[in-house]
Amino acid sequence: MLHTKAAPLLLLPLLAAFGACEEREVSPCKKGRECFSYTLVCNGSGYEARLYPPSVWVGTRVSDGSAYLPALIHGFWRLFRYIQGKNAAGVHIPMTGPVLTRVRDDPESRQFEIYFMLPEAFRGDPPAPTEETVFIERFPELRVFARVFGGWITDTNRLAQLRYLDGQLSAHGHLLQAGQHYTAGYNSPMEIFNRRNEVWRVAEGELSCSPTLQE
Repeated sequence: MLHTKAAPLLLLPLLAAFGACEEREVSPCKKGRECFSYTLVCNGSGYEARLYPPSVWVGTRVSDGSAYLPALIHGFWRLFRYIQGKNAAGVHIPMTGPVLTRVRDDPESRQFEIYFMLPEAFRGDPPAPTEETVFIERFPELRVFARVFGGWITDTNRLAQLRYLDGQLSAHGHLLQAGQHYTAGYNSPMEIFNRRNEVWRVAEGELSCSPTLQE
């Protein structure tokens, strides 16, 4: 007969293989900065399944043929001007995290949307942008598979991290939003160490974490 106290220990490898974890709210930003917090649904092999609540963002589209990093920098400064007071109300809006970028999977598209989340105090009636290239967008609830990585985001490491994530998800038949993915960056350009970046795939349907595959 299996000893009662030993049974849970024997189940641990099985639970880990299937990404089991207790759902909990996670806020990955540094203290003092409002963050796009999420509910951690489960852990897979090198990725997380997350549920995000509805949210409001200020965004801009960069489609001038720039590669990922120049487009991100260009869009960042447009949005930074907005939160620094270049809006119809002339108000300063606190910086939030992360900086989110929507990226087309087609490498020839060269079209990117860059976003700052609006703090809760500004979501009901967001100040109108005064630049034509800046807009307000309301996001519905998002179901996301996310992979975290460090360093600086480049085209090379972004695509490598995305390939790994796609490999894990496609091997187990997860349904995903087609044609695009997101990157998320949590650090200012002045922060050199302990940087946090993510690549996301938006799920179509319910979230789950599949048994571990070998990297």
